[in-house]
Amino acid sequence: MRRRAAALTREHDDATRLLDELAGQADQLVTRARALPLPPGGRAWVRVADSIDANAWLIVWRPGSATGRHDHGRSHGAIRVLRGSLIERYWPEENDGAGRIRLVRRGATMEVPRGRGHDVGNAGPGLAVSLHVYAPRLARMNFYPDGVALAG
Repeated sequence: MRRRAAALTREHDDATRLLDELAGQADQLVTRARALPLPPGGRAWVRVADSIDANAWLIVWRPGSATGRHDHGRSHGAIRVLRGSLIERYWPEENDGAGRIRLVRRGATMEVPRGRGHDVGNAGPGLAVSLHVYAPRLARMNFYPDGVALAG
């Protein structure tokens, strides 16, 4: 049990450290995100860092776009909103299945523990930009059916 707790702490620390390092370049990242080709009503992403321990993705969101319910496999996630705001519906392990909803504004960070299911979307009127860091590196995402839309 101690070994698992130490691994989870290391993953959190690795993700947070890379997120803080990259977020120092927020203006450049927002400029880069705005140059990405966006599908109508959707979102676009690009990997901005990749190491043996963690990787990072920059995502630009059109109004009304959302991910759908998913988890990040064995990776811990840390997400910082660089522009606009995002809404997240998440399902903590101890929850009764109803899920919780939170608004994450510019400059705020949301932690996504390993195995937590969540859905993220842009419910705002303009583009949103976010930076997503995963440790260990994001190797798998599992998607789940859920008829609840967050944005739109």
